[in-house]
Amino acid sequence: MSVSIRIAFFYGALFLGLGGTFAFLPVWYEGRGLDGQWIGYALGAGAVARFFAGPLVAAKAGHPSHIPRILQIASLVALAVFIAHIPFRDPLIFVALGLVLGTAYAPLVPLTDALTMALERRKIAQYGPVRSAGSAAFIIGTMGCGWLIAKYGSEMLLFWAIGAGLLLAMSARLLPQVKEDTASLKPDRARRRLSDALLFCARPDVATALLVTFLIQASHAFFYGFSALLWSAAGFSGLLIGALFAWGVFFEVLIFNVSPWFRKLASPQILLLIGGSAALVRWLALSTEPALGSLIGWQVLHGFSAAMTNLGMMSYLQRHTPERLVAGAQAVNSSLTAGLSFGVGFAVSGILYQNSGADGYLVAAAVAALGVLICLGLVYFRRG
Repeated sequence: MSVSIRIAFFYGALFLGLGGTFAFLPVWYEGRGLDGQWIGYALGAGAVARFFAGPLVAAKAGHPSHIPRILQIASLVALAVFIAHIPFRDPLIFVALGLVLGTAYAPLVPLTDALTMALERRKIAQYGPVRSAGSAAFIIGTMGCGWLIAKYGSEMLLFWAIGAGLLLAMSARLLPQVKEDTASLKPDRARRRLSDALLFCARPDVATALLVTFLIQASHAFFYGFSALLWSAAGFSGLLIGALFAWGVFFEVLIFNVSPWFRKLASPQILLLIGGSAALVRWLALSTEPALGSLIGWQVLHGFSAAMTNLGMMSYLQRHTPERLVAGAQAVNSSLTAGLSFGVGFAVSGILYQNSGADGYLVAAAVAALGVLICLGLVYFRRG
């Protein structure tokens, strides 16, 4: 089995589970008796845990060869936490479990990305096409989980997550190793690597790119947290909701697959600008609660708001990060742009959903607009 296929298999298993939980975990929480505010807290707890845990765990990886073992352990812990959800209905327990689950998930995406980046540098794999396997699995996750929920109820979400967790733990055993002469490895401590990664990310240009990505990704929190509930209230079935998520991610798959071409033509800053602009337009449109036909059209923008933003920041780190700091820098990126951004975003979104319904998208649009403005400054000064 080739290196690319093994990494694609792991991405696939990871996003198969994420496809179900991103779309339907709020529906499951609601089925267990949580209101919008508690749903926001439970979702936000996991994101905040990713913010703190991601860099600390990734700092253990002083070299890409350390990454597969960390991913194997994290996969097993995530599976155990999903199983632990089965007997409970108390919202405080779900917040606590969210913290543990967020800690387990913290290294999964950033360290897989870091491993793929290391292989791309060695011309063994290409990030975009390999990462697209995750997006394709996300489509299967939303459609499959949506169908099960429509047929058997919201409890199917937990069975889906546990099944995907088992597959993830098995696929982690197949991850490829990145071999390097031991003479090329510096015997530095995890604390030193984390400190160096934080200093690198504090560089003005890197910090500005991270801020832009943080704002664009944070603007997605209301959509990820509460679009399924809004669509369910509008009368959409679980299968249709899954199909809407899948339709958007289909365009994400397309963009990831053609990314080796346009990444040669466009700077990371331009990719971020495209992602932020698409998010701004998208949230303004969804705030009007469009009919199904229009909604199908607006979901096309997901490929740009999500994939372009991801590729922009990944390309920025790929160009500028020393290899010994790849895992740490990618973890800092993930902890901020997929941890803290969603931790704050979900908590605020829960309050917005509880009090304003779809008008919460207007706040999301304002956050995306701020990211676009800062990105315009980043483009201007990089050209100057």
